[in-house]
Amino acid sequence: MFQVLWRRAVLACLVAMPGAGWAAQAAPPSVAAVFSPPYQQQLLMQIEVALARVQARHGIIPQAAADEIARTANLEAVPPAAVAERRKKVGHPMVALIDTWADATRDGAGEWIHYGATTQDIYDTAQVMQLRQAVAIMIQQMRQAEEAMLALARQHRDTPMIGRTVGRHALPITFGLKVSSWLAENRRNIERLKSWHARTNTGMLSGAVGSYAALGDQAFQIEAEVMRELGLGQPWPADWKGSKDMFAEYGALLAISAKTWGRIGQEVFILQGDDIRELEDPSDSVGSSTMPHKVNPSYSRSVVQYSRVVPHEAEILLDWMISIHERDQISNADVLGQVSVSMDKLLKAAVPMVQKLRVFPANMRRNLDRTNGLIMAEHAMFVLGQKVGKHTAHEEVRLAAREAWDNGTTLLEAIRRRPALAPHVDELDLASQLDPARYTGLSAQATDRAVAEIERARKADYPDSPAR
Repeated sequence: MFQVLWRRAVLACLVAMPGAGWAAQAAPPSVAAVFSPPYQQQLLMQIEVALARVQARHGIIPQAAADEIARTANLEAVPPAAVAERRKKVGHPMVALIDTWADATRDGAGEWIHYGATTQDIYDTAQVMQLRQAVAIMIQQMRQAEEAMLALARQHRDTPMIGRTVGRHALPITFGLKVSSWLAENRRNIERLKSWHARTNTGMLSGAVGSYAALGDQAFQIEAEVMRELGLGQPWPADWKGSKDMFAEYGALLAISAKTWGRIGQEVFILQGDDIRELEDPSDSVGSSTMPHKVNPSYSRSVVQYSRVVPHEAEILLDWMISIHERDQISNADVLGQVSVSMDKLLKAAVPMVQKLRVFPANMRRNLDRTNGLIMAEHAMFVLGQKVGKHTAHEEVRLAAREAWDNGTTLLEAIRRRPALAPHVDELDLASQLDPARYTGLSAQATDRAVAEIERARKADYPDSPAR
């Protein structure tokens, strides 16, 4: 049963060509499946098939051998379990695969598998293909979250709430404005990953030290043709077996994306606390073994958790950049899968977190009034400044705010007790002027602007399908 499930996962992965553009992958496989051993084996075999076909076209190996290699390049003919068993004996992953595969071929075709190639070329090319598929999945997940946040921003463009700075109440904003900052940061991460996906689109067949010696004078052409067979782009002009910067960049981009969601998840986590209660991250699970009343955060907690894990895994990929001479085979390739799966787990929590997020405008209004109008001191200063001058108004309102804070009165009451200000309170209709819901500035318009920009960017994600 286990083998059947793995084969199904691999077949699901193979629905999308690994080299295809991410936007073409409307129903991508899971990240875990992309980095599963059976799927990696299938990719390695796919690369070897591409090499054999190109070599046959150039007369380097027999066409019949290339056909037989292609015929047997599947998990039924070359079971992963048999490869794993062979590896115990030979101690080398590629040799184990080639030997097991060769046993499955007829008429000596196995002699031509991996002809003129080196293991690192094949594995690095497969890793690029895996990462490109992982990026495609992650971008789709981020777009799902983006869609949910767009709905939140539109719905709450005018919903007033308190803006907080340095952990304290600052000035009124709208919840739509807060969400627009989440939207913008998530979109920048999408664009960064799209850029990486566009630039990191090739493999290599340059040989043990990058000299192309084993493939002869036609090596450059063979390498380019193999990449085309795989749906990948033009090879880079220099060998990169000892250069892991593209993998390090991948990890760094995931780390940045994870921290974006860590910020959003932490905000959701805090704003649903009983003392604030402006949001709710719904959960049907039992909150506590001893306190029946508790409903603990669910998705936001997982988002914050994995936002801590991903950057630490990505740090290993940065260290992987330092190689001895042409290459040292001190590999951290397994971390590529680990960090990808961790990011996938984060996004699987982030998407429902924003999709199911509950917003409580009444509680937002209640919190706006918690300081008895002190958050309107800035506006009071500007309004009163028309009568007494800005600098005088600043000092008088500052003293009034301190008095209101110390005595537990409203700012308006304290202002009425300031002789320099009291004569102007009714004249300026200050009671109405100090309604925090009226002092959100251009929050709604700024939200609209952000939403419009995100919508334009989403259309650019699918230039051939403007309706998506």
